[in-house]
Amino acid sequence: MNRKLWGLLKLPPERIYLFSRKFSMKHPFKIYITTSVICFLVLALVQFILVYNTYDLLNRRFYYEKKNKINEEYSKAITNDKLFPGGQAIIDSILMPELKTLEQLYNTDTTKFHNYAQQILNKVFHRLIEEQSADSLMQQIRQKDSITDSLRYALNISRIEFMTGDRKYINIYDYRKKYALIDDSLQWSDGIRIYGDLENPDERSQVVRLNVSTPSPYTYAMAFSFHAEPFNRRQMVFRQMRLMLTMSLLSMFAIILLFFITMRNWIKQKRLSDVKTDFINNITHEFHTPLSAIMVANKNIQNEKILDNKMAIKSLSEVIDRQSQRLKLLFGQVLDLATVDKLFVQKTPHHLNMLVSEILTDFSIKFSNSNLEIDFKPAEEDLVVNLDSFHFTTLMLNILDNAVKYNLQPIKELVVFITNDKENIQITVTDMGIGMSRETLKHIFEKFYRYQKDLTQNTKGLGLGLHYVKQCIDAHQWKLKVDSEVGKGTTFVIVIPM
Repeated sequence: MNRKLWGLLKLPPERIYLFSRKFSMKHPFKIYITTSVICFLVLALVQFILVYNTYDLLNRRFYYEKKNKINEEYSKAITNDKLFPGGQAIIDSILMPELKTLEQLYNTDTTKFHNYAQQILNKVFHRLIEEQSADSLMQQIRQKDSITDSLRYALNISRIEFMTGDRKYINIYDYRKKYALIDDSLQWSDGIRIYGDLENPDERSQVVRLNVSTPSPYTYAMAFSFHAEPFNRRQMVFRQMRLMLTMSLLSMFAIILLFFITMRNWIKQKRLSDVKTDFINNITHEFHTPLSAIMVANKNIQNEKILDNKMAIKSLSEVIDRQSQRLKLLFGQVLDLATVDKLFVQKTPHHLNMLVSEILTDFSIKFSNSNLEIDFKPAEEDLVVNLDSFHFTTLMLNILDNAVKYNLQPIKELVVFITNDKENIQITVTDMGIGMSRETLKHIFEKFYRYQKDLTQNTKGLGLGLHYVKQCIDAHQWKLKVDSEVGKGTTFVIVIPM
């Protein structure tokens, strides 16, 4: 037995309870799915057993309503005859002359008796099959009684005995035995098949069973049966079960539907609960950029060397003012973003080179103690763009923050440059981070989606950053291109129409 399992079994009940509770809290989704699937399979098995038992019961009690007509007409046709009209004459012509010889062999040599009897019977059976008129007889009966159903038949001989001179019956054929000298193809489990293709005749398909004998010396007795049942017997049984089958299938479908609806709602609620918890736990991190900038700027102001430099104090004061205003707006913005799917922007003209430079300056202050290198290449000419400065700043900071967050290089290099042509202005941000796969790129703009694989497992966030970026792009009616390769970094290109 597994050591861990053995150790668990030796724990006291309260420890086992705590372990199970901890396990259930850690893997609720797997437990829910596993339990639901097991319950569904059990229910499906119960349904199957009920349906099967119903089918078996109806199949056992199956009765073909036209069997009585076939019995009546068949019995009339073989009155004073055997098997089919003319069948007795065939048997008599072969078997009757040999009865005294069979009696003599029976009394003198049992082995020769059995061999000789089998040879005679083999000849009788072949002649009966070759000259059988049961086929034409059944066609007449079907036509007379207007039977249009497709039927299967079985006309079998199950026992043959002959009477000796001293009125003693001696068996020469019994369907329960196998005979070596009688053709194997003629011997079925229920006797010698003279006519028909019904594979498993039984009491339900039996039309008539007769034991014909003559109480005179040197005659024979024969037991035979005739079976008939519809070709589509199973379909007829299922037709009787159609209401039950329909209700059973509908109930199973309803259960599956309810299961998926419940599971979808449960996953949705669980996701919302996880997002809410994650939001509360990480909201400090999301506001870390402006807070860090304010704290670093304030610390620099307290430096005695900086106090003597009025320009430096003014610059740091402007940083604190900008980040304070941004922090105030950011609270409302993040809270609104969780519930609102469309942003409204108020565009005003801005000098793009100057605005991006200020954003990079504020961002670099946050990582002043880190190995961060930002290479900024402004556009060659002064570009004025109509945009919402708050949303644009947040957009850029989210892209830059991800570039650093998902970067394991000792020195985190970022390249930001602005270019323009006759049609578009392009702002390109390139990093040398861990990159993203094609599958990840399909989901990065979804709300609350976070790329948590291997090296980024401990990276904090709400999964709102790039979703917000995409909303800002759409609100400004711009375009965004993303190119990434695992292990080689990512490039974001913001395309602004001229």
